[in-house]
Amino acid sequence: MEIKLDDVVRLKKKHPCGSYEWRVVRVGADIGIKCLKCQRRVLLPRSVFERRVKGFVSREEGRPKVTERRKELEAKLADLRARWPAHSVPIAMWQELERLEEELEELKRIEKAMQAGDHAE
Repeated sequence: MEIKLDDVVRLKKKHPCGSYEWRVVRVGADIGIKCLKCQRRVLLPRSVFERRVKGFVSREEGRPKVTERRKELEAKLADLRARWPAHSVPIAMWQELERLEEELEELKRIEKAMQAGDHAE
């Protein structure tokens, strides 16, 4: 099975949080996956991961998708900050802000790694 970084997979059994979908965050002898709902990270041996995968939700196609997702996240962050109240910020807004900022940082790291790979060739 060909697995790439940032593929989104659907597993056969649901996670305790209720989600079936996970993003691949590490590829090697072990596969690192991150729950898309609760952000929990799990490391599975490749053989176990391949047995548990029901299918691919989306496949990472490289730089265009990463750049596109980064722009989408930046727009969501700008919208959230525009709606940010002066006081009494709901917890859900704080959680959304943290989730978006964390995902944006990860995408920037991925883009930087991709650019470094381009210069190495």
